[in-house]
Amino acid sequence: MANEKKARVYLIAFYNKKALGVRYLEAALLRSGHSVRTVYYKDFNSLHPRPTTREELALLRKDIAEQAPDMIGLSVMSSMYLDTVHAVVDMIRENFSIPMVCGGAFATMFPEHFLHRGVPFVIRSDGEIAICQLADALASGTSFEKIPNLCYQNKGEIVINEIAGLLNQVDGYGIPVINSGNACFIDENVLTPGDPQIHTLSYEVVASRGCPFTCSYCCCSNLRKLLPKGVHGVRTRSVESVIQELVEAKKQCRRIAFIHFYDEIFPNLPGWIDKFMIEYKKHVNLPFTIWTHPKMVDGDVLKKLVSVGLTEVIMGIQSGSEHIRRDVFHRYETQEEILHATDVIRASGVFWCSYDFMLQHPFETIDDLKESYWLAKKMRGPYELQLHGLNFLPGTDIVPMAVNGGYYTQEEMDAILYAPMEEQFGAYWQRSPSRESDLWYKMLYCLQFKGLRKRIEGFEADPIAHGREIDRLYAKGQRWSKARYLYKKSRVLWKKIGLSLTG
Repeated sequence: MANEKKARVYLIAFYNKKALGVRYLEAALLRSGHSVRTVYYKDFNSLHPRPTTREELALLRKDIAEQAPDMIGLSVMSSMYLDTVHAVVDMIRENFSIPMVCGGAFATMFPEHFLHRGVPFVIRSDGEIAICQLADALASGTSFEKIPNLCYQNKGEIVINEIAGLLNQVDGYGIPVINSGNACFIDENVLTPGDPQIHTLSYEVVASRGCPFTCSYCCCSNLRKLLPKGVHGVRTRSVESVIQELVEAKKQCRRIAFIHFYDEIFPNLPGWIDKFMIEYKKHVNLPFTIWTHPKMVDGDVLKKLVSVGLTEVIMGIQSGSEHIRRDVFHRYETQEEILHATDVIRASGVFWCSYDFMLQHPFETIDDLKESYWLAKKMRGPYELQLHGLNFLPGTDIVPMAVNGGYYTQEEMDAILYAPMEEQFGAYWQRSPSRESDLWYKMLYCLQFKGLRKRIEGFEADPIAHGREIDRLYAKGQRWSKARYLYKKSRVLWKKIGLSLTG
């Protein structure tokens, strides 16, 4: 109805200037007739993350007062920045009487966390429909109690409504807002008007929702268990929807040089790739990156994608130890499947191959780490290795495994899970204090550089005896990595120019 009252909604995205989830919510609210102010709060920095400051909270408080919203939505995807989320929630509660609603992966897994903290509402799973229904109810003063996916308190009792009404055909959610019309960015004690995404060189898109795998360190499998019967664990957008978004992104973000598909696994439905190739080449024609899995690598598909701009493939290997992969990480690919996948990726003509490993965690022994070295040594190069540690995250299966296995007490684990963000990110990059482990780690790192590999291989029998030489080669590898990064980016830019000329 034309005379229906609509809400002024204030959305906050934390540590993500691109924040796809929030952009989908903004699009849904706008289609429903509500007005939206979106705040991108703090930038992401995995090496030196910082919690919010008093000055930034003051800027946010002033902006909320000026906007006078009817509802404030907070996107809480991760537990790693909860200290900042808590500071924002507390500031809002102390200064305003505006209803708040939290959503996102962490909020979906742990709605009680926010309800006990005084947040009136939590939306679980897909939020596009539920947030519009909640905004309608608050604007009109009608009941919100039956809204699917909604959680709230009623006379001190927590009410968790069932998850329902999700779309299998996710095209029905529309495309996310590319350039938020009423937005700002708060970071480094400064409020900058406008949508920070419009200046990006890389545009992030998801062509599907969900993941088919059961990795123990990730919450995707447990989020999938929350889906109601009949809702697919992986829901793929149509090619038309994806291309529509990317065409709009090219219009709004004039500096885009490449596209990053953030799907856990790039879509491989029958006919999808062939249709994508035609439409992507015709309408987008930019270099792009995808993620894949050793069990999902298909040489014919990769060659087709390379022909229309695929530049980089990122694949998680995580460990060269079959025991660690199978019994700890719940990944069931074999050594042979991993090596075959790296062969296929290299043979497809992809310019850049990146492989992830999670190392030096409590479950790993020196022998496990050595197996990662031996596996990487067999992998077909050239390739880039992305080496990092293991983060324990709430709602993942690996957490009770670590406690039940005696690696941590429950109290110690809780301290890890909810530590300040600097400590959590520090743990992600923390290295083992063992000298032997450190040297095998450095040797593994050096394998990715052809100019260092032969010298490193000469130290395999006794790394301790050659520790200083390994340290020097590792330092050289780190310098080479920086130069290689610049080379990679320059090649991507040249690729963009080449595709533009041939398009």
